[in-house]
Formats: sequence, C-alpha cells, structure tokens
Amino acid sequence: MSRAAGGGLGEVWARSSRLVGRRIGDGYVLVPLAGRGADLDSILNLNRVAAFVWEQLDGERSGSEVVEAVLGQFDVERLRAEQDYLELIGTLAEIRAVEPSCRRA
Repeated sequence: MSRAAGGGLGEVWARSSRLVGRRIGDGYVLVPLAGRGADLDSILNLNRVAAFVWEQLDGERSGSEVVEAVLGQFDVERLRAEQDYLELIGTLAEIRAVEPSCRRA
C-alpha cells in the first residue's frame, strides 16, 4: 500500500457517494452502490478504529484532526495511529471510497 496513494496528514478527505457504510452487529461494512460506477465485488469490512475513521471523513477534517480524534477515542500511540490512518486512507483511495476535499489543513 503506497502512502502516496492516500496523501499526508494535511490532506482532507470525504467519503465517496459511491459507497455506503453500515453497522452490522459489532462490525461495519462499506458497500458499493450499484449504478454509481462502483465495483460490486469490493465490499470492505472495517474494524472499530477504521469505522471510526470512516465516520470522521466529512471533507472538513484533516488527517491530523482525524488522528487526534482517534487518540481521544482509543488507547493507541500517536505514531501507530498516524501510520494506520495513512494506510487506511491509501486503501480507501485505491478503491475510490474517498475523494480529496477542496479544503486544506
């Protein structure tokens, strides 16, 4: 997974309208919407932290702000939270589940 695919912590990302996120029991899944150019074979299961990050991707918060929110919600070291955030954004960007926002941090 390339860090460049997701940008840096100063980048601002928004959830794509091509997918919808849903809680199912204790899990969270991203499901592509038919007819919006999404790959219907790319359902993505998210863990609790990834689901929390997904919900923060509103096109307003920078990666640094999302990481701060993660640090406030979960018991994790900053470096690990930053690395995991960048990896998740890289994955989401590759499947076009997120879009860059016009806002910059």
